[in-house]
Amino acid sequence: MAKRTKKGRRRHDAAFKNLYAFALMAGDLMEVVLSPALFETLDLSTLERLPAEWFGPRLERRVGDGVWRVRRRGGGSLILPVEYQRRPDRLMPLRVSTYVSLLLEDLARQGELDPDGRLPMVQPVVLHHGMRPWRAPTDLAGVSASGVSDWPGLKLVDMGRVRVEDLPRRNAVTLQIDIHQGGLAHDPEGVLDRLSECLGGPKHRELRIAFVEWIWQSLAPELPKVPKLKRRLREIAELGEFQEMKSFMLKSMVDHWLARGVTEGMARARADERALLCQLAGRKFGGQAAERLSAQIEGETDPQRLAEVGDWIIDCGTEAEFLTRAQSARVASPESAH
Repeated sequence: MAKRTKKGRRRHDAAFKNLYAFALMAGDLMEVVLSPALFETLDLSTLERLPAEWFGPRLERRVGDGVWRVRRRGGGSLILPVEYQRRPDRLMPLRVSTYVSLLLEDLARQGELDPDGRLPMVQPVVLHHGMRPWRAPTDLAGVSASGVSDWPGLKLVDMGRVRVEDLPRRNAVTLQIDIHQGGLAHDPEGVLDRLSECLGGPKHRELRIAFVEWIWQSLAPELPKVPKLKRRLREIAELGEFQEMKSFMLKSMVDHWLARGVTEGMARARADERALLCQLAGRKFGGQAAERLSAQIEGETDPQRLAEVGDWIIDCGTEAEFLTRAQSARVASPESAH
């Protein structure tokens, strides 16, 4: 299973953060985390990015990952501080509550509170994109001895475990989560079609480029070394030619394998698919699930059966459920079936 270097992780995190510098991603994130009734009150044409750097009373510098503000129809505003986390952090509610206090004090000093000096509505969000499940507290009550707090808490989006089918359709954040969970592995054409629907047109050119960069940084350790693939994908993203992007991505990989011989190419394709399935299982359920799955599907070449394994990884909510389903279906190598 391929692992990222420290430099690779930094590049991935930078590409991830860059996505949420775009207003469309911020608005779509609001649709994911807010109630439909509250989301309908927002005037997304007023979305603005706020500074995510503050100074405390002793001039200590605090830096968050991102902050967006949007006006509400009928008056007032909503502020969405966003933090990106690779690892669970038990004290995240405390850290974010500090950021929120400094943010509101800064707005008060600048005279940018809501009408009549009222505080705006604030909903902090944590986007967790690590392999381990988030089991840390999401509010101050979870880290205090009394277990009581009137702070509203964090909205957690555990990207590896949230059910994609429960999220809004035609939404760029939903699409990102789908890709994060392995959507390109089992439905590359569908994913690229949805990318075209969400981000088509000249006005989304820069976001398309950022999305392709994030995809590349997310999948680079697993992709075959197709010559000039990254440069070509960026060129296509700039033009917005998603049908060409889809064809080029799939054809380049197939051609790369076939150039080494049809038999070897197909064997490599199946081996890469098995390795990717094990990686996705490990990302969602942990290393033990990946090891057991690797032993079960070793030598499996039936594409339909491998596709079923991919569906189970997405559908199952726990490691136990996934392993039970795989065992009951008797996914195993052809040799073990005899």
